[in-house]
Amino acid sequence: MRLLFCLISVVFGVGLSSCRNTHAYEKYTKELDSLKVVLQQSVSHFKAVDSSACMKAYSKQYTYSLFINSHLKDTVTKTVAENLQAFQSVGKGMNEYLALRSGWLNEADLSVEQLQTLSHDLKTGSIDEEEAIEFINEEKKESEKIIEELNVNTEIIRKHLEVFNQALPVCEDLVKKLNSGVLPELIYPEITHQNSTN
Repeated sequence: MRLLFCLISVVFGVGLSSCRNTHAYEKYTKELDSLKVVLQQSVSHFKAVDSSACMKAYSKQYTYSLFINSHLKDTVTKTVAENLQAFQSVGKGMNEYLALRSGWLNEADLSVEQLQTLSHDLKTGSIDEEEAIEFINEEKKESEKIIEELNVNTEIIRKHLEVFNQALPVCEDLVKKLNSGVLPELIYPEITHQNSTN
């Protein structure tokens, strides 16, 4: 009987301890779940930029810039020159976006998975307090960095595409003038990431 009482006390004690842990972490699980939602929204926002349309735009930018650089011998009007400069300025950014896009998305997917796992572990009380706080801080920091990265790069590529679309008609007209009214066949350049300080 005494042994039974001891066993019940131990089980009850463990249950209470586990209960205390899950309640103590309730605030953290809510934070992690909210962060996961924000991260998923950033991913959706990022994916809303059509990567195949971006690739086609970059091909036009690359092809027409190459053609203009090798065929333009005369001076042009200020408006044409400004459009040319804007058109050529977005090439590097488009290449960078296309080179890094899948990596950014993979990082985001991994972060969502880790937030889910950590939240689940906290809810079930299957993680000790010291580890929990360390993991929570680590995952929050990482996911916030990824959210910022996705948001910033979504805006950057949208601006590049806006500049590209504004300058495209003027550049296409110039290419046609230099090429007997015909646009050259598009070149699909190799996408490579240049190391930068970012």
